[in-house]
Amino acid sequence: MRRNRIVSTTAAVTALAVAATAAPALAHVELAFSSPKNKAKLSKAPSSVSLTFSGPLRSGTLKVTGPNGKKVSVGSGARDPRKISRLLVSLKKGLKAGKYTSRASIVAADGHKESFTLTFTVRS
Repeated sequence: MRRNRIVSTTAAVTALAVAATAAPALAHVELAFSSPKNKAKLSKAPSSVSLTFSGPLRSGTLKVTGPNGKKVSVGSGARDPRKISRLLVSLKKGLKAGKYTSRASIVAADGHKESFTLTFTVRS
């Protein structure tokens, strides 16, 4: 009887340990940080936009549009080669005052696809 309890307890502990370690592997990446921050009000236009995620990315794009809806990012943005959890895009020089929208589309390392939209405002 005592042996059965030990086997049952060992099996339960093992099952909990497996479940606890499997959960993070199933979690999707989340946006951890953005520069500029979402809804930031800036006195000076940034030279780039970056989005950092909670885990590695397989791929992604990051585009920024200005107050008139025209693209102000240079290229389509991409995963930062120095940090695989970050998307980075440069912006054109001379951005005018107004609201800018950053749109990102990512494929996480686990294959999950997500889209994000953030804004920032450049004050006059």
